Amino acid sequence: MAVSRGLILTVAVCAALAATGAADAKSKKKRATPAPVAAAAPAGTCAGPTAVPGQGEPMVLQYFDRIDADKNGQLSRIEVTAWLDQAREQMRQQLLARYRAADANGDGQLSREEARAGTPQLYEHFEFADVNGDGLVSLAELEQLRDPERLRQRVLDRVRQADRDRDGKLHLAEVQVAFPGLAARFTQLDQDGDGYLTPEDFGRHVVGP
Repeated sequence: MAVSRGLILTVAVCAALAATGAADAKSKKKRATPAPVAAAAPAGTCAGPTAVPGQGEPMVLQYFDRIDADKNGQLSRIEVTAWLDQAREQMRQQLLARYRAADANGDGQLSREEARAGTPQLYEHFEFADVNGDGLVSLAELEQLRDPERLRQRVLDRVRQADRDRDGKLHLAEVQVAFPGLAARFTQLDQDGDGYLTPEDFGRHVVGP
């Protein structure tokens, strides 16, 4: 089960802030020709952007000349990997700056209100990121959710806890109490329009297929 794009921006990507070591530099084999090259991010790491939003052109091609360090008109695996590492580090620094800016009281953690004001996407998924349930999200907690399986289990556990009437699904009032950041999107998440959100609905949004 793969982490969804929505939660990558919220948890999986933000989790890179907590990483103290270098990101795993492994990547899928690239074609060493000027033909279209699809750059794959290492599994389980915070991926840099590899595709132009709304377009089919890989970002590797958009920045071909910049990635082609030796200017030989070809992209080697080493060149693409180096570019991805640089992109990840730039993203990590940007996210770290955003996290620190949102931390209004400077305690190294984000409260729900701080997240709502400074990192809306984290606020939307706050209850999934707040692993210990203390109302604060630390970088260490975000780091714990880098594992897709752990994230999937966390989502399922939180949905079960929110299901007060134990009918296996959540109505709007239950979502408003348990997941206030997602309540405004209840209708959007309720894809079949039955007035309830099931674990599958949350899975599609938070964890992915």
